[in-house]
Amino acid sequence: MARRNENEVNDVVRRAQEGDGQAFEHLFKQFGRSLYGTIERIVGDRDGAEELLQDVFLKIYQKLGSFDHRSSFYTWAYRIAVNMSLNHLKSRQSRRETRLEPEQWAARRSTSDRDEDAGLMREATRAAIQKVPPRQRAVLVMRIYDGMDYATVAKTLGCSEGAAKASFHQAMQKLRKYLKDFA
Repeated sequence: MARRNENEVNDVVRRAQEGDGQAFEHLFKQFGRSLYGTIERIVGDRDGAEELLQDVFLKIYQKLGSFDHRSSFYTWAYRIAVNMSLNHLKSRQSRRETRLEPEQWAARRSTSDRDEDAGLMREATRAAIQKVPPRQRAVLVMRIYDGMDYATVAKTLGCSEGAAKASFHQAMQKLRKYLKDFA
């Protein structure tokens, strides 16, 4: 079944490469939500992620002719999304937004009920993830949220599998450190 779906995607990509606008729209509808989730978790900003998703699909459209079908379309598009997300973070570094620190969320925890507590934990986790350096954050998102194995993470980021494992380990250590006061 997965092979059939991959063949169907390849057919849609070929049509889009030939200039079929509806085929490209189909690719956006099929992969946009998933790519948005990854972008949003890396950049940590819903509005920024929506804008960046549009930029990602513009780049996909511009580079579609160079897609050679050696990897799946999703892997190719995912790599573009991750790279553009990391570049976005680099350019944003100088105008860093003020965010609540995970420790501040922990202080608010004592007055919350169970539903609010779960929401605070999600927000504390989101804030803590944003404190992890961008490349480590990307590895964390790919492993935890997108369920990728280390080989796929390494291929996507253009690094060794060992480097991907090390980045994940470092990211998890930082995440635990940032969230230690919340528990």
